Amino acid sequence: MFHHLVLMGFKQALSESDRAFIEHHCELLQQVVPGLIRMRLVVNASKRSPQFTHAIVADFSGVQAHDHYQTTPEHDALRQFVAARTTQMVVLDYVV
Repeated sequence: MFHHLVLMGFKQALSESDRAFIEHHCELLQQVVPGLIRMRLVVNASKRSPQFTHAIVADFSGVQAHDHYQTTPEHDALRQFVAARTTQMVVLDYVV
């Protein structure tokens, strides 16, 4: 299994409409990307890294599914939306 985490620090508090856009795209990507098992937006509960308020967490059946996900227009739309609203981002990918 391939895991993809994107830690995000937003320029300002995430609005309900921004949250809804991200959550919608997480659900949409699960429908259009074969091998994308689960994708969700989560709130960082840790006080140790307050600059990262949220994360997108995705589980793929394998590297190939993740690589395909990276090329989809739905991913590009989500990436651009998030990039316009964040001050910093860290990506962690790993295989189990």
